[in-house]
Amino acid sequence: MFLSALAVAEARETAPQFTAKTLDGETFTNDSLKGKVVLIEFWTTWCPVCTSQEAGLDSIMRDFSGEGLVVLAVNKDEDGQTVKEYLTGHPRSCPIVLTEDTNLVAAFPPKGNPQYVLIDRDGTIAENQVGGGELWLRSVLRRVGLGRSSANATGGSGQGSSAPKTAHPVTPKMIEIPAGPSTQPAKPRPPTVFLLKNGEKLEVRRYTITGGSLHIAVDGKPRTIPLADLDLKASTAANQEHGVNLRIPTNPNEVVMGF
Repeated sequence: MFLSALAVAEARETAPQFTAKTLDGETFTNDSLKGKVVLIEFWTTWCPVCTSQEAGLDSIMRDFSGEGLVVLAVNKDEDGQTVKEYLTGHPRSCPIVLTEDTNLVAAFPPKGNPQYVLIDRDGTIAENQVGGGELWLRSVLRRVGLGRSSANATGGSGQGSSAPKTAHPVTPKMIEIPAGPSTQPAKPRPPTVFLLKNGEKLEVRRYTITGGSLHIAVDGKPRTIPLADLDLKASTAANQEHGVNLRIPTNPNEVVMGF
């Protein structure tokens, strides 16, 4: 009975049918990627976390592409000119896909930036998470079978290979500590409130303030609001009532992120 319940709990959902055309004109579908591991990154040009994780994602693609990994970087709701101008200053190795050239954004409505979706070789969804970073990505890729062959090759009969070996960072191990009788459940953090001068009220869990604008997602759709349109005094007071410290940058080069 226990093993049967465990198997049901670990069952993975089959990925929906999708198609994605890259800026280079290459088209990917479920059928063309059959037997591959697919890592999808949803990102935007204005997201500083996305920018900080680009090098790690490109490194992962280079390390695991020989084992059947395909990485697709899907930009969320920005026009092609904006994306191409950004890539001029931030060149990337992985294929870039625009929202207009894929149904992936509709299939996996992003809830934040960056969001990663991992599809295993059987075509099922192994991960769907906002954020994570390079170490986390390497950990989940190992769970779907990537990187194991190189790790196993270091042991064995002692007949060493003359081929150079690629060094990979050690994947951190997560240790779960059982909750004791005195453990208190974590209190959920209240959403941040933004009040606009036109009377509109917005409540969000994640936001970025940079370049004189507030960047948020409302119902899964990105929205950029100039700080000049915010009622900063009323917004600060509304958040203080819920114990949230709202900080507005005074330096245009400063970035404030809320989670």
